[in-house]
Amino acid sequence: MPARPLIPASEELLALWRADPAAHDAGFVARLLEAPQTGLQASLQTQDAVTVLDLHFGAGLGFLQTWRCFDRLRGQGAARLHYVAIQPHPCTPEQLAALHAGWPGLATPARRLREAWPQLLPGTHRLLLDDGRVTLTLVFGALDEELARLEAPADLFYLHGRQQAFDPAASDWNAHACKRLARLAWTGARALVFEGGQAAAAMRQVGFAGDVVEGALAMGYAPGWGRPPSHVAAADTPLLRRPPHARHALVIGAGLAGTAAVERLAARGWRINLIDAGPGVATRASGNHGGLFMPALARDDSPLARLTRAAFLFVADRLRQLGGVGTQEGAAIAGEACGILQFGRDAKQALSFEQGAAQWNYPARYARWMSADDTRALLGMPTMGGGYFFPEAGWLNPPSVCRRLLAAAREQAEVTTHFGRTVAALRREEGHWLALDEQGEVIAQAPVAILAAGAQARTLAQSAALPLNAVRGQVTHLPAQGFPELPVALCGDGYLTRPYAGRICMGASYDRDDDPTLRASSHAENLDRLQHMLPDIAGRYAMPEVADTADAANAADAAAMSLQGRVGFRCIAPDRLPLVGALPDLDDTAATPTRLDAVPRHPGLYGLLGYASRGLIWAPLMAELLAASLEREPLPLPRDLLAALDPGRFALKGAATGVASEE
Repeated sequence: MPARPLIPASEELLALWRADPAAHDAGFVARLLEAPQTGLQASLQTQDAVTVLDLHFGAGLGFLQTWRCFDRLRGQGAARLHYVAIQPHPCTPEQLAALHAGWPGLATPARRLREAWPQLLPGTHRLLLDDGRVTLTLVFGALDEELARLEAPADLFYLHGRQQAFDPAASDWNAHACKRLARLAWTGARALVFEGGQAAAAMRQVGFAGDVVEGALAMGYAPGWGRPPSHVAAADTPLLRRPPHARHALVIGAGLAGTAAVERLAARGWRINLIDAGPGVATRASGNHGGLFMPALARDDSPLARLTRAAFLFVADRLRQLGGVGTQEGAAIAGEACGILQFGRDAKQALSFEQGAAQWNYPARYARWMSADDTRALLGMPTMGGGYFFPEAGWLNPPSVCRRLLAAAREQAEVTTHFGRTVAALRREEGHWLALDEQGEVIAQAPVAILAAGAQARTLAQSAALPLNAVRGQVTHLPAQGFPELPVALCGDGYLTRPYAGRICMGASYDRDDDPTLRASSHAENLDRLQHMLPDIAGRYAMPEVADTADAANAADAAAMSLQGRVGFRCIAPDRLPLVGALPDLDDTAATPTRLDAVPRHPGLYGLLGYASRGLIWAPLMAELLAASLEREPLPLPRDLLAALDPGRFALKGAATGVASEE
């Protein structure tokens, strides 16, 4: 996809919406959606979950009326509403408020939509509304490109026959464009076409048929030909569908990846058996005192930048929904959205940061460039130079995140924990995965198993061949007393949190060994990172002394020092991106496949692995992605990014093993 900044709705576009009944006449849209031929009410009354794809979203009138209809029928059918919309030129919150003022009957849902409205950044934005019963997936980008990359099996389409009048860059509704809709249509899906005209003929060519109702065209999808396997829905897919498995899963690993998976599946009514070798949650890599949550930026808007942007925005919303963050006693999650200042590693990267900020013109709430003078003024002391400032990023205490996620899961569904149990093997029997301990005893079993145990997944036969590495990371805990009061967390060659429970967390080392004990040499490296970011820190804080180089290799040196810390092992893939989805069966590969859909998979076995140093932002969105795929829901990422995360990518011929790009 060509990288380009987002262009918000212009005054000319707003005027077109105001003149269009499908975008501005609340009464017209309400009557249309209530007509039986439209199919909305029938879907809501017969399905467990209903998906609408809206390609003429405007200010959200169709969404608000659909939400109201869903709310009116609550308890009579669908438990969840999924609404997907592509917006080439989205509104600002102020524009939304002005347009919504004309719909007094929709004031309450319109206000809730504005409160959840995402920052105007390109890509996919996943919003959970109405306590998770309504999922709004907004895709900000060019309609043709985003529709081609969308993974959203749909029950109902909202289209406009004159799409080019509202977006000149969009294709007209010819047969080629309509094939993209047919690819996403469940058999029995409906389409509502405002001002059908030319679109009607193209829709009929790809299997839709229907009649005019209330001034629009209501069509149904019933092709008279077989559909290729690449299509989302096979020809015999029934309108009333269920997931092809019982909603019961084993989740192996109770760190950030595992507890996030448990919470997202529990929200969909799944029964969970959570297994971990430790005595509770977050006893391994997720057990650090503090870690940062922030996006990564790149001038070319690389896959890493796009993924971390979607993940960062999603986790910011989830933190609020889970009760918010704070350092006071009783806070749902320990942490602060205090902002993060990310320095360039060197002058070259700092220049790239500055040029990227000018090119992308990010919303000030998301990221902005700060010069060396700006960073010095912000921190009240000399710094290593300029960098990006992320005002809504911050630090979190990972164990508190895991505890809150597990508690939220238990509020929604049955969760059985098996702590202190090591999964030594997995065995598939009669459609179930059995988790076995060292003695071969069954810990638990379920039709679906999810490996979320980080580097420990390498010990299981089914995942041993995955190219995962365990990289040692030692963090240093500095006494907070006497440390200069910095208003933000820092990131550069290392990272630095703000104080919590009397300690500041900084680090982390990056060691290619498996030593689990604290080392003086790693503490020394972390202190060097701190002094690199803040060159005058030694004159403002009594820096701890570290053993000399000759003795640094001895673990006893670290124990004898006043410095404390913790060692964890990051799980890292060659390209530094997570592995999310069905795990490949590499023993079943007769020849090297060239396509992901040709990679053989272990039935019912999935992974949430390879989170490296970004577990705090990866965990919530990756869990949402996996849960949505298991439920056959619209996915929160486009097809190219799904491929970048697929665990089968390393089985492909010519699989890349490089490192994801980052500014």
